[in-house]
Amino acid sequence: MNPQISRRTFLQGCTSFAAAAALRGFGITNLRFDAAPSPRPTTRPPTPDQPPANRDLLVLVFVRGGLDGLNLVVPFNTSSADRQRYYSTLRPTLNVPAPTASAARKAIDLDGRFALHPDAARGVAGVNTPNGHASDNGGLYELFRRGDLAVVEACGSPDITGSHFDTELYVDLGGKQNQGGWLARYLDAAGEAQDALAVAPQWGVPPSLLSPTGRSAVAVPDPEHFGPQWRTREWTAHEDATALIAAQRALLEPMYQRGGDFIETVGQSALQNYDMLRQALATSYTPAAAYLTDGSHVADGGSLGHSLQTVAQIAKSSLHNPLRVATIDVGGGYDTHDNQGVLDWDGNARYPRLITNLANNIKAFCDDMNADPAWRGRFVVVMLSEFGRVLYQNDSGGTDHGAGNVMLVAGSHGNIRGGQLYGEWPGLQNFGFNDGLHITTDYRRVLADLLTARMGITAPQINDTIFPGLNYTSGLGIGVAR
Repeated sequence: MNPQISRRTFLQGCTSFAAAAALRGFGITNLRFDAAPSPRPTTRPPTPDQPPANRDLLVLVFVRGGLDGLNLVVPFNTSSADRQRYYSTLRPTLNVPAPTASAARKAIDLDGRFALHPDAARGVAGVNTPNGHASDNGGLYELFRRGDLAVVEACGSPDITGSHFDTELYVDLGGKQNQGGWLARYLDAAGEAQDALAVAPQWGVPPSLLSPTGRSAVAVPDPEHFGPQWRTREWTAHEDATALIAAQRALLEPMYQRGGDFIETVGQSALQNYDMLRQALATSYTPAAAYLTDGSHVADGGSLGHSLQTVAQIAKSSLHNPLRVATIDVGGGYDTHDNQGVLDWDGNARYPRLITNLANNIKAFCDDMNADPAWRGRFVVVMLSEFGRVLYQNDSGGTDHGAGNVMLVAGSHGNIRGGQLYGEWPGLQNFGFNDGLHITTDYRRVLADLLTARMGITAPQINDTIFPGLNYTSGLGIGVAR
């Protein structure tokens, strides 16, 4: 046995495993439990639509695969040299036409230097919008126009290796040597209770929420499939599933009501969290905006739209334990090594579908949340990817793994300073790592900006706990201080 592990710690780990194994029998396969005893939560009366006290809800949208940010936010007029290289040398057939071009589909000007891909502005007057959908609500352009979106250029990890898995893990953990995920460490630093509600609206909990201190996180695939034996509900009649759940519950509850020891406390807390979410998700929810979940428009089967709607539903439910953090992994083919596509919905619609998925659903979520006065100005959405793409197109009509990338921060005009582009633009003359865009802003600095401005975190907590070694002193000014 490791001499650094005490007998008490070892036994706690064993009982934690036993509790987890027991609840797996109940079908709760994605709950994480406390690794140390904590007081049993007291029952509090529900407070309707109450955001987390003294901090904003943080929603992390992690685009896994390496989003091509250069064609999402186009440097059409950053310099004459950049313009010539982007359109003629680097991406002669894979460029997005400038706002001044005569093309039917072209980039939408943001600030005279950068422009958005047209599928990030679907529904805006004057934008050619093929394959229309109810969620075509202006997308990222409308958020930017009204001051609810900040765009950060040339962001990235200080430890890019070119490997998806390696770089993703660094982003999830906030550094390879760190224990657990940075989101879990943020909740620790904020002094949140061990049962503070953190969810991943998908089939598994990502590393950013894994906690060595015993903090809990819940995977919520979607409201319809949340609950015991969710994977068998596809082929189990409703009345049979209900009876099975009741039988499992009848076996488990007496086990955890025999006393107040660690394993009983863990079991009671887990079942209480489950009951709270089950009740919230069983309630009918009508969003205040149209999400994009139509598989003919997106490549992920509507997963991102469903996930963001689930976050909004949980956040706006009358829970005594309000939602603090949500994180969503976005898939659907963002690793565009070949046949990437540019603008064509009638032919190669790969890239347009990827961008539409992000833009329409982030806008829908912001509109859905802002429609509730209790939540307006009380949430922040951060979209990032592990790295960008190579600056030039390859022989397969795609782009390979690069370095620097765009990062998006969405919220409300009262809690972020949107309608602006941030970061130091390095230009396209000199290639960065892997022939990608040079990284001029550590992605962690953007996150630290928001945590210190909106979540009550201090710079020492950033440097000592959340992102050790960052040496953070100041942000970019995106977050509006409370």
